[in-house]
Amino acid sequence: MGTPDRPADTAEAERYYSSYSGFVTANGVVPVLHVLFFLFFLGALAGVLRRADGERTGLANTALAGGTVFVALTAAGFTAEVAYPATLMRFDELPFDDQIAPLLLTIAAWFYHYCQVGTAAMIFATSIVAWRTGVLPRWTAVGAVLGVVALLHTWFPLTAALSGLVWIAVIGLVLAIQGAAPTDE
Repeated sequence: MGTPDRPADTAEAERYYSSYSGFVTANGVVPVLHVLFFLFFLGALAGVLRRADGERTGLANTALAGGTVFVALTAAGFTAEVAYPATLMRFDELPFDDQIAPLLLTIAAWFYHYCQVGTAAMIFATSIVAWRTGVLPRWTAVGAVLGVVALLHTWFPLTAALSGLVWIAVIGLVLAIQGAAPTDE
């Protein structure tokens, strides 16, 4: 959810990738679970918002679209970040390339910056629906502040990424505790 360390030179980029197999596991395989669980979270959130708001404002769709942008660009960032060490693991004869590694780290960082736009849209839309309808406790609407923080990812990557993670954790916990809202059928 963050951004890769920002190597100042190619030697730092090579150290960043120093343990190829550990790096690929930590930054390539483990995030697959991150994406999987987020998709379940997003589906539950969109369903709750859609039942509460219907098609009146389109905010449920906005939250779904924002979450989709977040998860797609995050997965693209994971891919860009892990592609080079995975290539070095797969093809033993390749030497470290001090041009490709920094390029891919930079591409990954920009994917992570842009994914936070999706995070912010998801947070804002959810906060508005929660405030208007009470489908989630109204205090969760205060989480919109974390949407603003997410938009600052370019300047404060770790803080912004953690703000989105905290919001997802809190809303996920609220959804799990609250369960499915009863229907009027």
